[in-house]
Amino acid sequence: MMDYNIRDGRTYMYFKGDPLYPFGYGLSYTTFQYANLRTSSSRLTKDGTVTVIVDVTNTGRVAGDAVVQLYVKHPNSTVERPREELKGFQRVTIQPNETKTVQIPLKASSLAWWDEKLPGFRVEAEPIRVMIGDSSSDILLSALVRVE
Repeated sequence: MMDYNIRDGRTYMYFKGDPLYPFGYGLSYTTFQYANLRTSSSRLTKDGTVTVIVDVTNTGRVAGDAVVQLYVKHPNSTVERPREELKGFQRVTIQPNETKTVQIPLKASSLAWWDEKLPGFRVEAEPIRVMIGDSSSDILLSALVRVE
C-alpha cells in the first residue's frame, strides 16, 4: 500500500483501464468532421518545432465549438512512456457547413523525458505518432513524425 510508483497505474498517465471520462470528454449540439491531417515537416529536430495542421468541418445544423486535441505516442521509445500524451489543443468556433484549418505547434522540448543518468531532460531520436481527436478516447487521424 506504500508503493507510490506512478508507472504502476496510480496516475492517469499510466492507468491501464478505461477511464469513466477521458480527456476532452464533452457533449455538443453539433457534429464535426476532421480531415486532411498534415505536418509542416516529416522531421523534427531536437531543438525545433513542427506544426500539426488539420481541417475541421461543422457537419451539423447549428454553430459550435470544437476542441481539437493533439496527442503524441512513442511506439519505439527506449523508456516506458504513457500510452498517449496531450501536447496541445485549440478551441475553434465553426458555423454550420463551414471548414476551418487548425494549426497546433509541437515543440521537440515537450517530448523530453528526465534521464537520471545525465541527469537532465533528453529528447529521444525516434519516430513519434501525432494524433488528432476530439477526446483521448476518440482519436480520428494520425501521422508519423521522425524526431532527429
